[in-house]
Amino acid sequence: MDHDVSDARYWTDRYREGTAGWDLGGPCPVFVDWLDRAGSPVSGRVAFPGCGHGHDLRFWLARGFDAVGFDFARFETDLPVERLDVFDLGRAYPAAFDVIVEYTCYCAIDPARRTEYALALRSALKPGGLLVALLFPVEEREGGPPYGVDESEIGRVLGVGLTTVSIETPASSVEPRRDRERLAVFRKPDDPRR
Repeated sequence: MDHDVSDARYWTDRYREGTAGWDLGGPCPVFVDWLDRAGSPVSGRVAFPGCGHGHDLRFWLARGFDAVGFDFARFETDLPVERLDVFDLGRAYPAAFDVIVEYTCYCAIDPARRTEYALALRSALKPGGLLVALLFPVEEREGGPPYGVDESEIGRVLGVGLTTVSIETPASSVEPRRDRERLAVFRKPDDPRR
């Protein structure tokens, strides 16, 4: 690894230089489609870890959700974004969110820290809460970010301690990501002992 993806300066520089290739410049069509298709299947407080410029956060806010973003990169925004390392989310906000939307953060962190990240997300979810994750790129690849996501780790790592609601290959992915993304929805059990 020739750069430190765990250093906020790396991400701040990427945004400042305009080299955030994952940034679509607007809301992700997969989330737009999912909310439309499911008739807004979620409610309550929504968190966006590693939200970047907050295009999806802005979209969910416009849909009436009580949503907040988290990112440790430093940039100006008019959105409700808190500067926070995503690994601290569960400690800073234990059982605080009804929904957590994961998009391009999982593939950006050091793969050796993915289990730690998954546990932070689970800790921040309320019992019965949903983790809605759009994972990319689901493929073997050298280096990163984005770091490749192995199909088998989606449930085994990200869904640890959660119940799988669905995992699908979305039809509404943007063309360069078609068939390389998986939309995974997990639910935190209501019984905290599970």
